Amino acid sequence: MNLKEKLKLLLKETVFDLVNKDFVKISSKLIEELTIEDIKEELNYWGTLTIPPDLAYENINYIEYNYGEGYAMEFELWIDNKESDLTLSCEAIIDQSDNGLSFSITNLHVL
Repeated sequence: MNLKEKLKLLLKETVFDLVNKDFVKISSKLIEELTIEDIKEELNYWGTLTIPPDLAYENINYIEYNYGEGYAMEFELWIDNKESDLTLSCEAIIDQSDNGLSFSITNLHVL
């Protein structure tokens, strides 16, 4: 499995946790500036988060950092079984052997 496939799995797990409102798992992935209250507040403006079809994960926007130390990722979440403008932003830091060192949620916003 290549690095982007590994990152896709981490993203899918995170989306699953958001859909299931598993805020304990989500809180462990938040950057310091972002809180569970921020996530809950943003989600209150929308319908019901739903699991995207597997095909939707082909549309992850990967942005590689300049020195190859990781990726920023953008993914449009699904609301009421439809793709929305609500975007989950994440970051994965990796080592030189392409092993994940950390995976975090950096933002939940409209893009």
